Amino acid sequence: MPQNLRLKVMRAAKAGPDMRKPLNPDGYHPPATGVSFARFIGYFEVGQHQWRTDKGPTFKDTVRMLFELSGPNHPPREVDGKLVPHVVTVSMPLELIPGRSFFDTFARMNFEASASHMSELLGSAFALYIVHRPLHSGQGVYATVDGGKGGFLIEPAKFRSETGELCETPIAPPHYALSMFVWDSADLDDWYDIYIPGEWPEVRSDSGVLQRPARSKNVFQERIMSAANWPEHPLAAITKLGPDPEAPSPEELERRREAELKEYQARNVKALKEAVDRAIRGARLSNKRPPKSR
Repeated sequence: MPQNLRLKVMRAAKAGPDMRKPLNPDGYHPPATGVSFARFIGYFEVGQHQWRTDKGPTFKDTVRMLFELSGPNHPPREVDGKLVPHVVTVSMPLELIPGRSFFDTFARMNFEASASHMSELLGSAFALYIVHRPLHSGQGVYATVDGGKGGFLIEPAKFRSETGELCETPIAPPHYALSMFVWDSADLDDWYDIYIPGEWPEVRSDSGVLQRPARSKNVFQERIMSAANWPEHPLAAITKLGPDPEAPSPEELERRREAELKEYQARNVKALKEAVDRAIRGARLSNKRPPKSR
């Protein structure tokens, strides 16, 4: 590239917008496209949902997987004054058939054939290829993992050294807690563990037009409850949306923490007093002993 043109390009890149980040009407900025390091942080079997096929709509068992991004092309973003990593969701039918996305994806992720179930790979590191897809509303895009024939392009985050050995790529540990819901083995604790409190606020344009209504953050419980086969699940009759009703309130947890702290401090004071008393008694006994004869 000629030097004069290179200078113009540098000036344009510095002054212009970062074209890796699309300007969406609702203000959401998805993570950049391209290769990203990631941690597998969530695996959810959400029941039977409708999928489009060549033969028309049909209901299939469905999974959702969460990947936490990291690396130079996908740094954390600031949310409410805190830096948090981007997270992308991958959804697909749970089909253990060669050539189908889930089966082939698991085979790629299970690089060392050490796992017999997808949940065993939670916390593992991978390399993904992030792409943008248009929202159904046509207003903006969302980020997901590239899916091609034979499964999603998810590869173990390993490389071969000059000696041919497989080496781990240094990837950031997960920021978020690992979570899961497995349809056939889930119990009450699993159900309430996937509850997410709060909601995403609505988004309006400068003129006041509603661009995106408020949305609940409790996406996994809601998605599972909307499954066609949820009424048949053993938990359906004994659960509800929301947190565990038997769990202590935040106020009760704070009261317990304060009580535990006071008990801990009291034990420390008692132990210190006993140690001082023992030292004093030892010193008194030493002073009362007659001197040794020569």
